[in-house]
Amino acid sequence: MVPQSRFRAAPLLAALLSLPLVAQGMDPSDPDYDPLEDDSLWGETVSPEDTQTTSPELKFLLEEPDRIPHHHQNQIRITQSSLEDGWADLRQCHNDVAAIRRMVIVYNEEKIDELQVESTRNIESARAEGDRVDLRGVESDAEVCVTARMKIVEHEGDGVYRLENGPFVRRFLDGYFPMRVTMAVSWGDLDLRLEETQPEEQDGFDVVASDHGFVFDTLFEGELRTLVRLRNSY
Repeated sequence: MVPQSRFRAAPLLAALLSLPLVAQGMDPSDPDYDPLEDDSLWGETVSPEDTQTTSPELKFLLEEPDRIPHHHQNQIRITQSSLEDGWADLRQCHNDVAAIRRMVIVYNEEKIDELQVESTRNIESARAEGDRVDLRGVESDAEVCVTARMKIVEHEGDGVYRLENGPFVRRFLDGYFPMRVTMAVSWGDLDLRLEETQPEEQDGFDVVASDHGFVFDTLFEGELRTLVRLRNSY
């Protein structure tokens, strides 16, 4: 499973988490409308000189950049039924979203269910319908949180379960900008343990595991793809 998600804003942001998601400025009168061609939609301008890098190569950052980076936070809850059918509970928040007049977040219809807007901050309106969330009047210091069921768990056999995500990327034209991703996966009292993460734990990619789940937190530039393997403890 190679799920993807994209989130268009100003600057262009693609934040991919295990299911295809596209957020973009849109004109309902033209289904082929490309917001990247309409400067009037952007609530801020981005200069090429502000670009951190023009390479998609992953680079972990050890210090916070001058500008607060977009923060993509995910909480995933795995249950016994998740191990059987692949469906897990998701709570997902986007913090410090760049200001834009209108955008739509679109998920993979086959991988998402029960999508709902949980809360917003500094957003005029947010409506979930089917496989998408329509945002209007996004201001500075905005946040949107959603809940859903998503199909993310894949059984590889021999008691090993795979969670694959990405790429996570914050991009505008040819430039890549810093982004922070936090993912917390919990499985309660299920007999699971964290066997492997890719990338592995290192400076800039912190992993904390327990008997009931794990969290990774990272600040980076470029494109981040993650692979997690869990194993039954028995």
